[in-house]
Amino acid sequence: MRKEDSILTNITMQTFASEGDVALVDQRWEKDGPAFLKRLFAAGLLSYEKGQIWNKDSKLMRFVIFKYGSPEALKRCLPIWKEVEKQMFENVVVKVTAYRGVSSEYIAAN
Repeated sequence: MRKEDSILTNITMQTFASEGDVALVDQRWEKDGPAFLKRLFAAGLLSYEKGQIWNKDSKLMRFVIFKYGSPEALKRCLPIWKEVEKQMFENVVVKVTAYRGVSSEYIAAN
């Protein structure tokens, strides 16, 4: 993968305190998520993916993967993500751990 083709990736792990916290965040995202995503895509977000961690006994863990085409796109999205966090996680007990990196290899099936 050429350096100019590298994609910035953010992988976020979310661990909730209860199923009620998960349900509340999911309800909020279903209502307000599409509007946030529209703004994020306009600011340079390339993709958004959410998934359930399945190799743990807990249903309270999930991952979210965000991809950006440039450092500038990431910087434009950060203030929007702050709004998302404030709105989605209000009165919710959740541990969020985020990792940022640059894709060094990406292979897709034809």
